[in-house]
Amino acid sequence: MLRKILIILIIALLALPALAKPSLKISSPPPSLSLPDLNGTTVELEDYLGEKIIVLSFFASWSKSCREEILFLNELDRKYSAKEAKIIGVSFDRKLKSLESFISENRIRFEILHDKKLKTLKDFRILIIPTLFVIDRDGNLANIYVDFDENVEKAVSQEIKQLLVP
Repeated sequence: MLRKILIILIIALLALPALAKPSLKISSPPPSLSLPDLNGTTVELEDYLGEKIIVLSFFASWSKSCREEILFLNELDRKYSAKEAKIIGVSFDRKLKSLESFISENRIRFEILHDKKLKTLKDFRILIIPTLFVIDRDGNLANIYVDFDENVEKAVSQEIKQLLVP
C-alpha cells in the first residue's frame, strides 16, 4: 500500500510542471489583460498588441518608487505619444479617490487601468512594484524591469529608442 502511494505521489510530482502556467519569457506574448479604466470602460491589452510599442507599468500611487516611475512615464508619453508608443499604467490602489487625486495632481496623461482586486498579480508574476513591461511592435515581451531608479530610467529610455528605429 505504501509503495502504491509513493508511486502515485512521484507521478503527480512529475506531472505538475506540465500543468503549470508557462512563465513569462522575453520574445513571447504577454498574458492577456482586461481591466477597467478610470471611467469604468474595459480595456483589453490585446487591442494594442502588434500596433505600437507598449510600456505597461504595474504600480500603486502610495509607493515612492512607483510615483517616480509614473512621473518618468508621463514624460515618455509626452515625448513619444505621436510616435508608435503607448504607455499604460495598471494601478493596484485600493481607493479610487487616492488614485484619481494622484493622477490629477501630477497631470498624468496616459491611460490608467484600475486593478483593485489584484487580478493581474498572478498572471504577470508581480512580486515587487513597480514592475514595468516593454512590449515590442510584434506584441512580444522585449524586457521586464522591476523597481525603479535612474538605471531603470536610462535602460527603458534607451530600449524604447532602439525599438522605435525601423
